This record gives sequence, C-alpha cells and structure tokens, in this order.
Amino acid sequence: MPVVTAPVVALPRYQVTTDELIERIVELYPNHPRMNVVQRVIRRSTVRTRWYTRPLEEQFNIDAPLYERTREHLRDSLAIAERAGRAALREAGLRPEDVTALVVSSATGHSMPGLDVLLMERLGLPPSVRRIPVTQMGCVGGVFAVSTAAELVKARPDAIVLVVCADAFSHYLHPGDAGMDGMIFKAILGDAGGACVVRERVNGPHMEIVGSWEFLDVSGKDIVGGRTEDDGLHAHNSPRLAEVVGGLLPGLREWLKATAPAGTDGAPEFLVSHTGSPRILDCLSDGLDCPSEMFGLARDSLRELGNLGSVSVLEVMERTFAKRPEPGARGLMLGVGPGVCLMAVKTIWRNGV
Repeated sequence: MPVVTAPVVALPRYQVTTDELIERIVELYPNHPRMNVVQRVIRRSTVRTRWYTRPLEEQFNIDAPLYERTREHLRDSLAIAERAGRAALREAGLRPEDVTALVVSSATGHSMPGLDVLLMERLGLPPSVRRIPVTQMGCVGGVFAVSTAAELVKARPDAIVLVVCADAFSHYLHPGDAGMDGMIFKAILGDAGGACVVRERVNGPHMEIVGSWEFLDVSGKDIVGGRTEDDGLHAHNSPRLAEVVGGLLPGLREWLKATAPAGTDGAPEFLVSHTGSPRILDCLSDGLDCPSEMFGLARDSLRELGNLGSVSVLEVMERTFAKRPEPGARGLMLGVGPGVCLMAVKTIWRNGV
C-alpha cells in the first residue's frame, strides 16, 4: 500500500495578527457602511494570525499592472514551494535524484510554464520525472495531490512521488471585493508551502493510504471560486457553501460504511481535515457525526495560520505526525473545493514498517 511520510510546511516571512489586519481594513475602507459588522465577522473567523509573502502595508494593492502582479505571485509561490520541497526530501532521507514523479498543487496563479516546471529546475529533479500539475481545484487540491500520488505508487510500486502544494492567496485578495464574502476571505486566508513524499514502503511513522472517494456537485459551480477581470482576480463565496457540503456528506458516510473492515462501522478514529472555516468544520463534524474534538488539530491550524488552501491538509497532517494516533488507528483525510467538490482519503496510522 502507498504510504505518506511526515510532511513539512514552509511559512512566508510576514506574520499578521487579526488586530493588525482590522486596522489595515479600517484604513482602506473608511466609508464602509457595515464596518462594525465586518470587524465582528473577522474576529468570529477564529483566526488570530496569518502569514503573508508580502508586508501588510503592501496588501490589497492593485496599483501594479496585472502582468507584474502575476509575476510576483509566481516568484513568491516558487520560493515557499522550494523550501517545502527541499525540507520534505530531507525529512524522508531522499536526494532529488531519487524522485520519479512530482505532483504540484496550487490554487492560484496563471503562468505557463507553471510552478511544476520551475520547481523541477530549482530542486534539481531528474528530467525524466513525471509531472502532474494540479490547478483550479482550490482548497481540495492538497487531498487530490496526495490521492493522485498514491495512485501513481499503486501503478508503479517503485515510484517515489514528491507532493508539493503552494498557495499565496494574499496576492489575490482584491480591494474591490468589499462585500462580506470578500472580507471573510481577507480574514481567513494565508500563504504557505507544504510538501510530503508518497512511496510504497518506509521505516518509521507514516500514514498508509487504503482508499479514496470523490464527489462533485456541479450544481454548486457558482458557489465558491474566482473570476479574472481586467483589474485582476476576484474571489467569491456564497453562504450556501456549508449547505451544499452538508448535502454531500451522506454519500461519504455510505462509502465509509460500505468499505469498512469486517466488524466495524467505518467511522474514522482520527481526522486530517482541510481547515476551511469554523462553519465548514462544524458542517463536516455534524455530517460525519464525529465528536467536535476530532477536528481539534484543524481548528488549531485555522486559528494559528488561517486557511492555507491546498496546503492546509498538509499542515494538519504535520500536526498529526507530531501528535501521533494509536498504531492501527483508522483515519480520514478530507478536503472541500470549488465545484462544489468533497474528497476523502482513508488512511491507517503506522508507527513502523
């Protein structure tokens, strides 16, 4: 079975507290008719700090031409992706020449050649490496990348797959998005890179991947996402997102039950969840009928770092490796993305080979 080694998350340079963020937003929107509500919503996000690739005083600024902002985004994304990728290889005891496949996920950025090509050059990976760039999947991209890497290992047991996720959302937090969804994005989103290795066998603690499930409700394609206009990228998020995600969870529960080992009900014993927002985490907890504390590591990650997009699930996985489940515990990796898409990967915690 494919296994995942301990991931590594790379944070950018600039840490911003919620108080500092609110001060910046009040400065930018002095005549906002609902500023008191905006401040309450930002605080209710539970995010205390988030990390940006640029200083706060440069955030929410579209003075530069779009091509220049796109170039800066790619540069910053590449920097955190490279740091995470190198660290993950060291963590796994591997050299760049050992890698046979590279899966790169990024929810933002519009460049070609893409992040995967530039990352191969920076990391010194062999030119024969199979590349799988994952784009336009939003926050579910991290779960998709790990699942795709596992499928590669199943098909080619000698494969060593480096998974790298990098999202620099701060470049795309548009000042023109002054509605409540735009303010929520400004409250919860942060930047980060993350990476892990997926292979057939490894010594030491790891998560064994035993199955995956995906469901797309295409009727929700307009609920969350982004659109490009002349002045840049605008994000949108409908209050209906939690309702639609909740409608997908019965299908996930049915799959867990149908694929459960004999004598069990398929309920997970630990969770590695994309952080989403407090409302999404509550929705997942209710829909899976799981105790809220099973999402404790995801809530910690959201509070301390914000929503890191595709990197979030790797960050929560890093916390899981630090606070290990019991050997043999059944786990579930979860992610939600545009579409609306819900994806899950079943895992088993192992302390050794």
